[in-house]
Amino acid sequence: MTPEDLIAFIDESKKPARDPRTGKVSGQGDFYVVASAVVLRGDVEMTRQALTSAVDRLGFPLHYSELRSGRRKVAAISAVMAIDDWDALVVETSRALPPRGHSEHHVRARILRQAFAELNTQGGVFDITLESRAARGRGLDQLDLKDHQVLQSLIAARQVSGSLRIAHATKSEPLLWIADLVAGARSDLLCGRDRETYGLVSERVRKTTQVVWGRP
Repeated sequence: MTPEDLIAFIDESKKPARDPRTGKVSGQGDFYVVASAVVLRGDVEMTRQALTSAVDRLGFPLHYSELRSGRRKVAAISAVMAIDDWDALVVETSRALPPRGHSEHHVRARILRQAFAELNTQGGVFDITLESRAARGRGLDQLDLKDHQVLQSLIAARQVSGSLRIAHATKSEPLLWIADLVAGARSDLLCGRDRETYGLVSERVRKTTQVVWGRP
């Protein structure tokens, strides 16, 4: 196996911190999580087929935000965990960040810098697909363009290989569903909304990195 055999699929999740006593949104700010599902290039099509088959069998999508009940979350994650050919990395904020002074674009860019660097320099990944934030039918959206700018800044600083490539796909890409499940479950744990679900998927997360922000 060579490094070029590895491909990563990235999705994100942002959720507000909750009061552990009441379960209500606390107003402290948001946790931001980026999850990467990593697969061998030769296993991509087989993994796609396994994921679409799981959806057909379950009768509902694997998108985390659409898994309204705990039963569906368990069933979805169990189906994904039964697929052998992937593992994950997580990069997240070290604490809940208040909106003032921490724009979502800035936070995303900083976390993606860390994720791109880890995937490439430590994980040997040279091909990354992210979920597109572009409006349908409008081509390369400014938000997707910002991700390319993050990559170019890393290449210019020689923090990643000049051969690292990124692309964007819609949520219809099955490999993004894995990243979505990991990111959603992790952000639920961090914000205090659901402290159980992440434990169902955590054994496949080979590394978790917290990006540290200074105290306000």
